[in-house]
Amino acid sequence: MKFRYQRWMIKTSLVYLFLGISIGFLTFLAQRIPELAWILTWRTVHVHLILVGSVIQIIMGVALWMFPRRKEPPGWTTEREGMTLYVGFNAGTLVRSVFEPFWQSGLLPYLLTLSGMILQILSLLYFLLLIFQRIRAPSA
Repeated sequence: MKFRYQRWMIKTSLVYLFLGISIGFLTFLAQRIPELAWILTWRTVHVHLILVGSVIQIIMGVALWMFPRRKEPPGWTTEREGMTLYVGFNAGTLVRSVFEPFWQSGLLPYLLTLSGMILQILSLLYFLLLIFQRIRAPSA
């Protein structure tokens, strides 16, 4: 096992952290610079990128890397399962982050924001399915 998808999750979470902090910094500046007033609609994206994109994803990556392996074959989360989780979670996060500031402006942004949320929820449920198999009592 190469831990490829786990490394991608951890690296991507750091990108989301940087983006979230950058949007937060611009939001702070917008209170004094009128030309940046447009960024105030991105406050939820700022929080979302940091909490969901960064924190949740780094937790998932580290958990899939560090939790004890399954005893039955395959003894780990396969690369296909891990990449499915990675792609689904990040697709949902990106779609939601891009369209959430505009969700009130029409049906299409609303539906895209909603689909991003649903994809995130489904990805988190898939993560729970993958990680639940690894949670067990210590061997005697």
